[in-house]
This record gives sequence, structure tokens and C-alpha cells, in this order.
Amino acid sequence: MTVPTQPPQSLDVELPLTTLFNDYSVQLKIGEHTVPVSLDLSGGPKEIQSDPMPVGSFDGVPVMAQISFQYDYKVDSDELTIHGNDDQTEDQLRITIFLQDAPRQLSEQRIEFRATPNNVGSNSPVTKVWADYVGTHTAFHARLMDTARRCNETLVDAAIRAGIGSVVEIGTAPTVTLDNLDDFKRMFGRPIEAEASVDRASEVAELQDILRSTYVGTVTWAGNTDFANVIGSTLDPKVTGYTSWIGLWQGKCNNGNAPTYCTSRNWFSSQPQRQCSGVFVGGHVIPGTQASQMEKGDPVYIYPICSGHNGVNSSYMHVLYNARGVKLNYWET
Repeated sequence: MTVPTQPPQSLDVELPLTTLFNDYSVQLKIGEHTVPVSLDLSGGPKEIQSDPMPVGSFDGVPVMAQISFQYDYKVDSDELTIHGNDDQTEDQLRITIFLQDAPRQLSEQRIEFRATPNNVGSNSPVTKVWADYVGTHTAFHARLMDTARRCNETLVDAAIRAGIGSVVEIGTAPTVTLDNLDDFKRMFGRPIEAEASVDRASEVAELQDILRSTYVGTVTWAGNTDFANVIGSTLDPKVTGYTSWIGLWQGKCNNGNAPTYCTSRNWFSSQPQRQCSGVFVGGHVIPGTQASQMEKGDPVYIYPICSGHNGVNSSYMHVLYNARGVKLNYWET
């Protein structure tokens, strides 16, 4: 059984800010830098914005950079939430890199560029001297985006090492289109008419709203976390693009690869001698030691477990492998 620990009051972590990059054609020199941040874990949503710091120069003008991101910590459930690398909204973690002072630039020229894990067009139209350079030099832009992604990965790793029970990374739900509409309808238990509806656009919008309210993102649980089955989840709808719940986990958490082991490999709370089967499923599970029925909207999680664990609600499980799973808001058909 997991031994309860006192949640930390704060999380101090050193995040990557920039990496070495030189372009002598424009006299751009960027050094490798990190920035310390401290997350207040007293509870509730908060935002971090580091102080600007010098990271290099561009045609003799100092280049500055800073990082900003939002987070939320729930004290009662010991859960930290950030916007992860699967998020494609304006709320992503952001590295802003800008010129400190450029007297030769025109007054209407913006001198900053924002790098996020996923490009959401916040720098367009790119008509400014500095943003134009970064936006049109893909190698430098890609380097900044990679650094932003590593920031999120560093945050997750640091939080788990510090003793936080789970870290949720908010992601962006897949998109419903006219081409995949029928797949969505099957996943959410909707009938497929022999003749196509004349108002399929409205159906697309409706199912997209349902999907946005169902898919949350990914979650990383601390090692040895206890978890149990969700009772009655066999017929739950599946997220579009995935034919099974294990497929959803593979795509979101394991680079498309099948699991090597059951998350609770050969560990059954009520049957110590039992071994896992070799058949994996994407099990609907919840933290704790008691299998339960869930209500619509409750948080549930998808983790790869063997068919043996999936069929024994009297036995809870233990995170021994596959610390990362998918978080959903429960949907009953």
C-alpha cells in the first residue's frame, strides 16, 4: 500500500531557457541558459513569469529571454496541473525572446518572439525585424520550441521527484470532421443512419463539444501509486482515431508503441501468487484501493493493464511500470 506523505509546500526547479545557437550572417549569438522558478503549492491556479535575463546578442543588440506558464495545484488530491506538450492553445508554456534595446528599429516594429511547444500563430503576421528573423529561420525556431517542450518535461520530472502524487498535462482533444463523424458517433454510442443527415455540420459541432468535455490530457502518477478498476466501463466511447483504449494510450503516452508490461505487473493485492496474462487492454482506472462506479464528469484514467487485472475488481493494483496515462472526464453511454 502507498504510504501517505506530506505534500510539498513549494516546488523549486531549474528550467531550460535557451541552448547554444550561432548565426554569423546576422551576428546572432545565443548561449545556453537556465532559469530558476519556484511554484507556490498552497493551492489554486497561479502563473509564473520569470524576470528577463540576457541570453546573447543580435547584430550587437542584447537578446533577453523569459519564461511564463500557468499551473494549478489541488492540495486535497495532491495533483499538479500544467499545459503539456499536447496542448495547442494560447495557454501553453511560453518562452519570450526579445531585443533589449534596438534604437535603429522603427517604432511600429515588435522586437519579441514567443516560442511554445506547438506553434499557434501568435507571432503572425511576422513583419518585425527580430520576429521576422526567428520566424523565417526554422532551425532557430525549432530549437526554441524544443526547449519549451523540455521545460514541460522538466516540470513533470521535478514534481514527481519532489513527492507530488500526480501531474496532469492538459492536452488538445482530437478534431471532429465530416470524414470521421461516423467514427465519433459509434464511439459515443450514437446510431448511424442509413442516409446521411442533412445537417451533419451541426452533428460535428455537437460531438466536438462532447469530445472537448471528455478528453483532458495525460497524467503521470508517482511510483507505487495504488489504483483500482472503474466498474461498468466496458462500453465507454473511445476518442476518435483510436480503435481501442489501449490504442489511445499508445498514441498519447508511448509514442505509438504497445506496452511492454502491465502497469501492475504480477502484482494483485488479493492474489499475491497470481501472474499477469499476456493480453493488454486500456483499462479505465481510478486512484485508490476500491473499484467503483463513476458518475458522468468524474475524472477517470486509461492505463495499460492485463486482462487478468481488468477482470478482477476485488483486487487493486500498484504502479510498477507505465507511470504515464490518459486522463478523461467520465462519459456514460
